[in-house]
Amino acid sequence: SRTRRKYLQLQREFQAAEDQITIIQRYMRGCMSRLKLWREAVKTEEELWAAIEIQRCWRGYRGRVMWENAYEAIWRREMSAALMQRHARGYLARTKVGRAKRRHARAEFEKARDRFRAAQKLQALVKGVQTRRRVKARLLQATHAATHIQRIHRGRVLRNQMWSQVIDQKAMLVTALARGFLVRARRRRLTAKVIYIQRAYRRWRSRSVEEREALWQQKADRRFKAAVIQKHFRQHAENKKLQQIGMAVPLGALVC
Repeated sequence: SRTRRKYLQLQREFQAAEDQITIIQRYMRGCMSRLKLWREAVKTEEELWAAIEIQRCWRGYRGRVMWENAYEAIWRREMSAALMQRHARGYLARTKVGRAKRRHARAEFEKARDRFRAAQKLQALVKGVQTRRRVKARLLQATHAATHIQRIHRGRVLRNQMWSQVIDQKAMLVTALARGFLVRARRRRLTAKVIYIQRAYRRWRSRSVEEREALWQQKADRRFKAAVIQKHFRQHAENKKLQQIGMAVPLGALVC
């Protein structure tokens, strides 16, 4: 019967499409496997980046501590040297002054002037040391602040670059998924249209010659009847328009 033939035909189409179904399943499994591998790679890369960031912060902290310790040791040595120099200079100055006093006991004015000049020289040296110390401390503070600002800015720029790369990768993934969905939808629509055309063509071929001629005759009759109806409707519309024009002309004449 016709139902059995249609069932057998559908069964043959299904058997013929098993290879396509297997191919689609294989591609889908491959896509899911690649997506899983990509997610694992992204997770591993984020963990590696976090570990490197922690190591960098710890090494920076260790380096700053070592640098502060070294700077404190150097500062202590300099202060000790400055103190020893000050004591040595004081000792030399006092010795010199004592010798000058013993040598020039009778020249009080000269001795007073020598003491005044010595005091001026010591003050100039002390002021110079203090000024250089303050300038050096200020320079070190400014250098440290500039280095800290540069480090923060470079870290921010690097994080922005990495975030831009992640956004680009996600956008590419979303675009690929959307394109895949559109291609599959277009293929499904095309397949449905092809199947519809095939079914219609097979129904037409399954009919006998008499049925085909009868259908063609019915189609011709419908076209002829439609043409007759359209012709009468156009004549009716033209007559109606002419009547409207004929009614409008006397009104225009009256107005004139």
